[in-house]
Amino acid sequence: MILVALALLAFGVGDLIVLLPLRSPFGRGLAAAMAILVILGVAALSGMGAGSVALTAIIAVPVVAWLALAPEKPEKKHAWLLLLPIVALLGTLALSGSAAEVEGNLAHWYERLPLDFVSSAAVPVDQFVLGVGAFFFAMATSNQIVKLVLAATDVREGGGSKLPRGGRLLGPMERLIVAAAVVAGDPAGAGLVVAAKGLLRFPEVTKSDDANIHELTEYLLVGTFTSVLTAGILALLVLASS
Repeated sequence: MILVALALLAFGVGDLIVLLPLRSPFGRGLAAAMAILVILGVAALSGMGAGSVALTAIIAVPVVAWLALAPEKPEKKHAWLLLLPIVALLGTLALSGSAAEVEGNLAHWYERLPLDFVSSAAVPVDQFVLGVGAFFFAMATSNQIVKLVLAATDVREGGGSKLPRGGRLLGPMERLIVAAAVVAGDPAGAGLVVAAKGLLRFPEVTKSDDANIHELTEYLLVGTFTSVLTAGILALLVLASS
């Protein structure tokens, strides 16, 4: 599953760099360069041979296209960009059996970590790297996916209603908690997080007038369900690598 981990890392790190206050297109160029360096760097540290490194091309192409083309404020015409992370993840899943196991400096460093789950071999190095990749993906790339889905479904906030900017931070926090709950075998805990978010958003919905309340509700539901679905998929990938 190291290829899947590399894909998640490349998308996540690249999108986090895009968020930095850098001038475009310099910021996106730097993001693409860093994503490629992450792919090649982690591949080299994991002891991949030339054949396995060549497989990372299926990651590099969609990642660079994603970072170059994904707009800050997507519209319906940009919905096709959702295919890029899907292609990268499905492609790396399909080729995972062809990649070598994680060895080299990365495996040696991991074995020396003073953590119980390392010494007990409860979490193999592949799963650890995949978890790190899922973390970065959930922090930034998932936000972009939610925005693209909202644009694709043509769902808007509703009239003049404005949601607090805290939602940009709340989304990643929600995904991390939901994914952690699923990985820990507590899906009920993930459900409580979603329910709590609904209660927090309830006052904002009730303040909307009758003409906008349905649009605002749909906006929140589509965004929340997309966010939770993304977190669930990331958690299942981590669990599948054990």
